[in-house]
Amino acid sequence: MMEDGLLFYVIGGILLLYVLVMIPIQYRNIAATKEEFKRTKKSHNETYDDMSFEEQQLQFNLQGSLINLPSTLIATLIYKIIHRNK
Repeated sequence: MMEDGLLFYVIGGILLLYVLVMIPIQYRNIAATKEEFKRTKKSHNETYDDMSFEEQQLQFNLQGSLINLPSTLIATLIYKIIHRNK
């Protein structure tokens, strides 16, 4: 019984640490993607169509994974707050 509670806290702590580490990584990815959209003046779909298969898979795995969802949402919120007047 006691081991189940400890296991819960260990796994929860590891997941929390993972989310915290991923926030800056997600933020840099979002900023680079937005900059790419501005630089090329292409739409979202056009930009992704021009990416290689490997780049598309990296984007999908970085932003499409459920384990990355909290860090993606937090990084997006931070990006929008910082860049709201630009």
